Amino acid sequence: MVNVVLLYVGSVIITLWGIAHIIPTKSIVRGFDEISTDNKLIITMDWIAEGLTLCFSG
Repeated sequence: MVNVVLLYVGSVIITLWGIAHIIPTKSIVRGFDEISTDNKLIITMDWIAEGLTLCFSG
């Protein structure tokens, strides 16, 4: 029973971590001052992909 509870708690924590990773994406990308539009899109894509990976892992 404890194993199942810990499994679900860990899953929820990882999913929330992924959501918390996706939410500040716009401000993170804005923090890179003078970079090209292509680089901003790459950083955005990478940041969202990392957050979604955490969500789906959870």
